[in-house]
Amino acid sequence: MGRSVEIRALDRGLAILNTLSAHGASSLRDLHARTKLPKSTIRRILSTLTRRKIVRRSLSDKLYRANIYLPTLNSRFAQAEGLLVDRALPHMIELTRSVGWSCDLHIFERTRSRIIESTRPLSPYFQYERHIDLEVSVFASAGGLAVLSTWADPAVLALVDEIGNHPVWGLARLGATKRDLLAILQKVRVDGYAVRAGLYRSETPLANKLQAIGCPVYRGETAVGALVMLWSKELLAPKQFAELNLNRLKEAAALVSADLTRTFPG
Repeated sequence: MGRSVEIRALDRGLAILNTLSAHGASSLRDLHARTKLPKSTIRRILSTLTRRKIVRRSLSDKLYRANIYLPTLNSRFAQAEGLLVDRALPHMIELTRSVGWSCDLHIFERTRSRIIESTRPLSPYFQYERHIDLEVSVFASAGGLAVLSTWADPAVLALVDEIGNHPVWGLARLGATKRDLLAILQKVRVDGYAVRAGLYRSETPLANKLQAIGCPVYRGETAVGALVMLWSKELLAPKQFAELNLNRLKEAAALVSADLTRTFPG
């Protein structure tokens, strides 16, 4: 009898993982509708999976996401993504508690930068909700530019050619040239932080009311994402904001990088 119960629990856990693999971020209601399991059962299984770091619940949108995916066509590099969130989130929370302003965590996916966690719910300042898994341009976002600033110029130019004239992800969206991009990246290297490209218009009108600065986070010698701090652009220019908060942002990024490299070197 005991073994039968264990097998049934395993089967139910796999059903939840399969659903998260196939459909991505899901609420308790979503999982209940898709698996037909009782909500109380799903809660217990999710509690175990979360404790074992097989599943995570995002701070920003409260949805569940798998850190390991069963084989499906929708599989993304879930383990690396989950590890990055796990190592970054404690430092992100401490950063927001110390300075007030929220921060987003970006994962670099070569042709775009994707937001995978945010502390916006913890900030005492109103900042509209940012959807987790939102993809933004690597040539325009603070997170993408922070990572590209760690690349050699020939590699950056090769990426520009690879993306080409794509209307969303390409450099043409900014009305910028390769020379403009290299000049922006050189300024990032000198300043020690990236800012959203001046001509960039975000994916939503509300996003255009915010400004951002970003610093890369590393796994070993490779920048794999960025921490990005956000504030209302009406309050301070980026240089003024950086004078007040850049040291704390760099410290948080360094701590994330150290934890990530220690756990997953290379």
